Order: sequence, then C-alpha cells, then structure tokens
Amino acid sequence: MPGVTLAGSSQALSTSLPTIFSEFLLLRDATGVMRSCATSMQLRPHEGTTKNIINYGRVVAYNLTDGVDINQAQTLSDAKTSYTPAEVGVQVILGGRTMSRVQDPDLLSRTGRILNNAYDLKEDQDGCTQLQSFTAIGATGQVIGPGHLAAANGRLSVGNAFGAGVNPEPAPDPWYAVIHPLTAVALAGRLVPYATTPAGGTAYGVAGGAHAGTSITVSPTEYPADIVRDGIAALGRVAGMTVKQDANIPLLSTGVDATGGAFSKEGLIYVSELEPQMDTDTSDKSMRGAAEINVWGSYVWGLYRPTVYGVGLTFDSSMPTS
Repeated sequence: MPGVTLAGSSQALSTSLPTIFSEFLLLRDATGVMRSCATSMQLRPHEGTTKNIINYGRVVAYNLTDGVDINQAQTLSDAKTSYTPAEVGVQVILGGRTMSRVQDPDLLSRTGRILNNAYDLKEDQDGCTQLQSFTAIGATGQVIGPGHLAAANGRLSVGNAFGAGVNPEPAPDPWYAVIHPLTAVALAGRLVPYATTPAGGTAYGVAGGAHAGTSITVSPTEYPADIVRDGIAALGRVAGMTVKQDANIPLLSTGVDATGGAFSKEGLIYVSELEPQMDTDTSDKSMRGAAEINVWGSYVWGLYRPTVYGVGLTFDSSMPTS
C-alpha cells in the first residue's frame, strides 16, 4: 500500500521544499565612547586644510621694591598645535538582479546601516589609539586597582609637573578614564572588594583566572552594592573621573593587555571637517540597475598638551576564565 507523501529532509519531496529566511539581522559593534569624551571642533569651509590652535606661554612675576619702577618687562610667546582632517569612506555595490532576487526586500537599507556602522567603528577605533600617546602608568601584566586611578588623579592635578622650579599646570575639568571592559572587571572587583575569604585573603584580580571571588571583605555600602548588582556599568565616577569602557581599545602585542587613558576633555581633540554622508548612486546605466552605496566623511583625532593633560593606563585585559 502506498505511503503518505511527505516533504522534508530525506522525504519524497525533499527537493521541492523551499528554504524561507524569516529574519535578517546585523552583527553588532561595540558602541564607542571616545567622541563623548573629546573636545569637538569643526574645520569649516574655506578655512583651509588644517585646524590650528594657538596657546600662549607663561610670564614671570617678580618682587618689587617700593618706589622703584618696574623694570622686568616680559616677552609673550606662543605655540601652535595643528590638526589636519583626512577623508574616510566605505563602499558597497549591489547588483540590480541581486536586489530583485534575494528574499530580503530591505537589502539596500540594511546595507546602508552596515556601512554607517563600519564608519562609526573606525572613527571610534581611531580615537582609542590616541590614548597610547599619553605617558602611561601601570605595565603589561599588571592588574588595575582604584589606587591607580587615584595616582592618575594626582598627576592630572599638577599636569604631570613635579620638581623644583616646575610650574604645575592642572588639567581642566572634566576628567575621564576610558579603559577596556576587561580591565574594568578587575577594577570593579577591587572596589567591592571581592576576595576568597571574608578576611580578605587572595584579593580579587588575578589576571585570567580566579576572577570570581567567594566573599566580600567589607559590608557593602551603596556604591559597592551597585557594582555587585550591575557590574562594570556601575563604576560611574572613581577618583574624580568619569569611568567609561570602550571595547574598541586595541590590545597590545602581548594580546592580554591594553592601554586606556585618564585625561582632561580638553586634552583629547576631535576635529570634524565633514560629518558622515551617505550617497546611493543608481545612475550608471551600464551597471543595469545596480546601486553603489558610499558613506564618507572627513575627521582627525589629536591630543592637546599630551604630556600635561593625559595619563596612559596600561593594564591587564585578560578574558576572565574562572
């Protein structure tokens, strides 16, 4: 007796069964924070190719003698810092028949979103690399702790200036500390603080292992309790700085360390010549309905007074394994 005809894998109608794609999803990128921490400037039309910033030098005040003319005329000085934007772009060409054949009717608009994401990612990555130009505290293999941010606070408070005859140049507010999320894990654990025993033995933060402490060494107040509940997102302000995490900070050649930074907003510069533009061109008749999608803009990152207004933070960024 004939059986029931079925459609499916290894069934009678295995070939005619259609494949239906129900959802079309995009991969996510790490949302960057660098522009929110930078001083933004614009290079406007007809201002040339470079944004030039002038700062004036100091003059020296002297003790005076009553009744004697001032005879200590000082000479002003100036110094220029320049920032030259460059174009950045990304392009995809979609064939005309491709767009009409694929199941996704929104392929063109999704492609535009993908290109915008690529532009935003590169922009933030370029900003993250600036942090490596600050003079760093810490070292590869060293695990960060709250005392390191206090040390960065102290350095910013004097503009990294110390010694006889050296004039302090405190970095202006606001201050930010931008670190890799895996660096922030140890910072959060040491702020609670976690340890393997209530007495505090084997403090939290061994790189790459034993990250999950078993006890809290002090009764958690409101701030540590927030960290226990919300993790690194609850770090907020530490040592006078707003702490932010950016997963786009590149790992160093060790593969397990990263250089973030503690800096004044005035010390990180973002100059925009042209904000990202999107253009979709379907005018080329020889391409028979194809669409060329371009996203481009022009910007540059730079530092201002980098030896004064910023401190690099080089610390372990190992992936937690236990």
